[in-house]
Amino acid sequence: MSILIKNATIVTQNEKREIKRADIFIEDDKISEISDKIKVSADHIIDGSGCAVLPGFINTHTHSAMTLFRGSVDDIQLEKFLEKTSKLDAKMTKESVEIGATLAAVEMIKSGTTSFVDLYYFEDAVAKAVQKAGIRGFLAWVTLDEKFTTQKGKPISNCENFIKTHKGKDLITPMVGLQGVYVCSEETLMKAKELADKNNTMMTMHLSETRGEVYEHQKKTDKYPPKFLDDIGFLADNFLAVHCVWMTVNDLNLLAKHNVKVAHCPISNMKLASGGVAPLPEMFERNMPVSLGTDSTASNNSLDLFSEMKVCGLLHKTHRWDASVLPAQKILDMATIDAAKALKMEKTLGSIEAGKKADMILINLKQPNMTPTRDNNIVSNIIYSCNSGNVDTVIINGKIVMEKRKMITVDEGEIVKKAELCAKGFFE
Repeated sequence: MSILIKNATIVTQNEKREIKRADIFIEDDKISEISDKIKVSADHIIDGSGCAVLPGFINTHTHSAMTLFRGSVDDIQLEKFLEKTSKLDAKMTKESVEIGATLAAVEMIKSGTTSFVDLYYFEDAVAKAVQKAGIRGFLAWVTLDEKFTTQKGKPISNCENFIKTHKGKDLITPMVGLQGVYVCSEETLMKAKELADKNNTMMTMHLSETRGEVYEHQKKTDKYPPKFLDDIGFLADNFLAVHCVWMTVNDLNLLAKHNVKVAHCPISNMKLASGGVAPLPEMFERNMPVSLGTDSTASNNSLDLFSEMKVCGLLHKTHRWDASVLPAQKILDMATIDAAKALKMEKTLGSIEAGKKADMILINLKQPNMTPTRDNNIVSNIIYSCNSGNVDTVIINGKIVMEKRKMITVDEGEIVKKAELCAKGFFE
C-alpha cells in the first residue's frame, strides 16, 4: 500500500527539530520520500492542509488490559491500590485481557499513540489486540517470584515461551518484564536478565516508585534498589526503569553509568500520592534517555499522552520554581524521539525521516484551541493547547488505522460494549 500526504506542516523531530512544509510519500511500512510537490501515484491521498504531521507518540509504560478497572480503585494509597488490583488481576482471563487491551489500543490510537510498552501477563492475548487494532506493541510478560504470582505456571517460563512464539511477528516486539524488587528475588532478577540477554530483548521493571518501596528494600538489604541491582550485575543498557521517583544522586550515577533508560509517569505518581517528583533535570544532566508513560487506567485514569505531556511540564516547573526547567520541545522529545531511544529504536521510530517506519499522526490545526498556530509556536501549542480531539488521522506501519476520527481497524462501538459487559462481571 502507498499513501501520499500533500501540503503538510511536518514537525519532523529530526536531529535539527525542523518544521517543514512538504509532501510525504509512504510505501509499504516506511517513509519513502519527504519533499516539495511529490508527483507519484498512490493508493491513498491525504490532504494535509491545515494539519500538523508529527511522529506518533510512544507510551513507554502501561498495563493495557487494566482499562477494565478504570475508576474502580481510585483515591487510595499505592499499597492498598496494589492489594485491590492484585485481587482483580487474579480474575483476569485471556479473553478479558484481550478485550481490555483492545479497548486500550483504541483509546491510545485516538489520542495519537502509535506504540506502547505493556507490562502484564497473558501478553499473547495483548498481542492479539495489538494486531487487531494495528498498533505497535512492545510487550513485556511480567515475571516475579512464584510465591507472589497469580499466574498459572512459572512466570519466567511463561515469559520465555511468549518471546519464542512472538519474536519477529508484525507489530510485536517481545520484552522481559519484572514487577519490582519487592516481589523479585535476586534469583528471579538474574534469570530474567539472562533471558533478555539470550534473546536480545529489552527489560522493564518498576523501580524506586515510592519512599516505602525504597526504605523497605534498604531495611532488607542495607542498600537502595539501584545499588542492589548494580551489585548483582542487573543494571544494563537494555533496562527500561519505570517511575524512578525516589532517587539519590548515587542512584542516578549508577543508572547513567549503565545507560539505563527511564519511563516517567507523572500523572500516576501524583494520583497515587508517591510524594516525590522524579529528578528529571538531573537525569538530563547525565544524558539519560527519559520518556513518558501513562501507567494503567487504574492509576491514571486515561492513556492520553497529551495530558501526560502537559502535566509533566507543569509539574516540574512548579516543583523547581522555574518556568524554563522543562521546555515544550523537550517534552515533545520525551514522547517521540527520546522514547524511541529508550527502546533502542531511534533508527526506526520517533521522527519523520525517509527510511523510518511510517508511524505518524495528523493533528487538525484549524480548531479553536489550536488557533493561532505558527512555526514558532507550533510545538508549544502541541504541548500546552492540544488534546486528543485534535488528532484527525493516525498511520501505523504504513497503514491508516484512524481517518477523520473514525477507527478503521476495529469497530469502536462494539469493543466499548464488550469491555463494559466484561468489566461488569468483575464488580458484581
